[in-house]
Amino acid sequence: MHKVSVIIPTYKRAERLDKAIDSVLNQTYDNIEVIVVDDNDPDTEYRKETEKFMQRYKDNSKVIYIKHEKNKNGAAARNTGIKAANGDFIGFLDD
Repeated sequence: MHKVSVIIPTYKRAERLDKAIDSVLNQTYDNIEVIVVDDNDPDTEYRKETEKFMQRYKDNSKVIYIKHEKNKNGAAARNTGIKAANGDFIGFLDD
């Protein structure tokens, strides 16, 4: 069974992540991984909100949370996700 990696870059939208992540986790195909790439600057309220939100998925082995050391932009966040992906197929989903 092929693994599917879904990359979700996020920037200033922690309140939208639940719909994006849960939409992937609720699929009938279950050989998936969700890679959330946080592109917020580390010292911002947006990073803190995203870190707090992501705590609800800390025990879910299908969800990987990666934090950029600084804001790099959406394309860089997607590339970070690609490098971390273990899937045979890669998809992108905006938050």
